[in-house]
Amino acid sequence: MNYYKYIGFFGLLLLMLGCNSQEQQQKKGALPVNTQTILSQDLDLSFEYPARLKSVQSVDIYARIEGILLTQNFTEGDIVQAGQTLFTIESTRYKARVNMAQAQYNTALANLNKTSKDWKRTERLYKQGALTIDQYDNAMYNYQSAQANVESAKASLDDALVDLKYTTITADITGRIGMRRYDIGNLVGRNGGGSDTYLTTLTQLSPIYAEFSIPSTDFYYMRGLDKDNVIVEFILGNDKVYDKYGKLDFLDSVLDSQTASIKARAIVNNDSYILLPNEIVRVNLKGFKAQKSIAIPQKALLQDSQGSYVYIAKNNQAQIARLTLGKMLKNGQVIVLSGLQDGDMLITNNLTKLRQGSEISPQQNAPQSTK
Repeated sequence: MNYYKYIGFFGLLLLMLGCNSQEQQQKKGALPVNTQTILSQDLDLSFEYPARLKSVQSVDIYARIEGILLTQNFTEGDIVQAGQTLFTIESTRYKARVNMAQAQYNTALANLNKTSKDWKRTERLYKQGALTIDQYDNAMYNYQSAQANVESAKASLDDALVDLKYTTITADITGRIGMRRYDIGNLVGRNGGGSDTYLTTLTQLSPIYAEFSIPSTDFYYMRGLDKDNVIVEFILGNDKVYDKYGKLDFLDSVLDSQTASIKARAIVNNDSYILLPNEIVRVNLKGFKAQKSIAIPQKALLQDSQGSYVYIAKNNQAQIARLTLGKMLKNGQVIVLSGLQDGDMLITNNLTKLRQGSEISPQQNAPQSTK
């Protein structure tokens, strides 16, 4: 009796071991993979572009009258202030012209005073019938001529005063002064606007512009955004970040058909004069968001002749999902425009071992933050 009892026990044990062995054989071909649950969210975006710095204003300084250069009131390469005297030109001749014009103007005023009295007296006597029409016309002509002479003399005086003013050359803006072209004692302004009139250049350094282009694919994320909300970070050639933020100053309204980009310009304070015109920097535009968007790790992406794709886990099988991709993010993520939806289980490892329909054993990971 006991003999049969032991036989039944061992038979049941062998049956249980056989079932476990069969289950292990079934799971033997399932590849363990890590997965990430897809979750759409608002993504912080930034855009970085090469840029060239440009002066807001650069002024060529000219001698507007002819004369001997008497003084230079700056050191080349220094910062000069608006209103500061830069050069003086010999003014003796121009002062004499002012004096002459002033005398002619005074003479014209005196003559106008006399003819005005004559005209009033003649007009009164003519109305009384004491003077002829010729005498009336002559008095009116003299009075009107005297008025014209005053205006002409005043214009000559103003012109002489302008030339005298030009003997002192001042800075119209605050900026860095360039190299002088002439030494003290040289005759300048001989050609009346030609090469002999150019003295130096004054370049405004603060604020300063950064000109760059935004690819149309990036501009997609910027449409409708108030440019006043954009923060512009400047990255110098040594990879150091400039200590002041700028702002977006200009966005063109036309897409450049040759480069498929939008011309843009940022402006930043440069009171320390660290930034120089024509310097190449990088601008990093911040303050953008992609609303309710999906981003995945770039390491999960695969590529074939049909384009980009990923594997997602469905019913313990690997399924291919074809994607339309958007912007690459700095944190190793890429925005997915289409092909995935909330709740999809993205496979993130063992990708080269997978094929469409491969048996897998998913290991669930927490959704990854893309912010």
